[in-house]
Amino acid sequence: MSTAILPISTINGVALSAEQTNYLTGFFAGIAARGQSFTDVEAAPVVEKTVSHEDLIFEERVKKELHPLDAYPVLLDHAARNKAPEKEEVFRFKWNGLFFLSPNKEAFMARLRIPGGQLRTFQLRELAHVAKELTTGYVQITTRANLQMRLILPKDTPELLRRIQSVGLHTRGAGADNIRNLTANPTAGIDPHELIDTLPFCHEMAQIIINDRAFYDLPRKFNIAYDGGGLIGTVEDTNDIGCKAVKMGDEVFFRIALGGATGHKAFARDLGVLVKPAELNKIVAAVVRVYIANGNRTDRK
Repeated sequence: MSTAILPISTINGVALSAEQTNYLTGFFAGIAARGQSFTDVEAAPVVEKTVSHEDLIFEERVKKELHPLDAYPVLLDHAARNKAPEKEEVFRFKWNGLFFLSPNKEAFMARLRIPGGQLRTFQLRELAHVAKELTTGYVQITTRANLQMRLILPKDTPELLRRIQSVGLHTRGAGADNIRNLTANPTAGIDPHELIDTLPFCHEMAQIIINDRAFYDLPRKFNIAYDGGGLIGTVEDTNDIGCKAVKMGDEVFFRIALGGATGHKAFARDLGVLVKPAELNKIVAAVVRVYIANGNRTDRK
């Protein structure tokens, strides 16, 4: 019996494996031999849900018209004319970590992405020079172990981004519908009481994100935190995904909690599962992909 006459060929959109196909082939062959059929399990006709361009909310329409990662030429054009961005570009430029401060100021704020808040001294020195030469001379420290610089004129944005990138840092995805700065324990790697150093997980996930364009089109912003069980926590239960190290016998695992929201009195719910460290970021990435595919794109609240 060929797979072509099976009543189903996929499960939740995923093609049947060879083992599943062989099992179902034998099952339905036995049913057919008895003169019976399962017409009620035949695949339902696919109904394409069409959404007109006009029906999209503002943010989703802007992303459809020009993906923000492709808006760098627009940024260069604005810089050449020292031009303030229009509403659409205000949103798109957030993918480069640039936040226009109007109506308070006709300038940008730049937010970096520093996984785990880990910086080298040469990077910090260059950021200090950038802040002094292109911004107010001050650098802000955020609650997610990140840095921000303010009052950047449109004409200076390309140079600011270039200098940040020249020391191995970047701003990509620091705002809007992206995964925000990944956080680890402030004393990760040096805490004598921690169960596991969480910085490697931060850096690995940061590379997964920056190398996959799909992670730059979320329904809304998304927070991820790793806690290695040390003395100073990451408040991981206020994140969309919180990963907390626990010890079971002689092994270290991570418990996963979902649905926390910083500042909204919503704490993540523990899923009651244990994940081996080697599998952790595969699980985290999979959860994010579920959110990308199924998150609400019609209501920003």
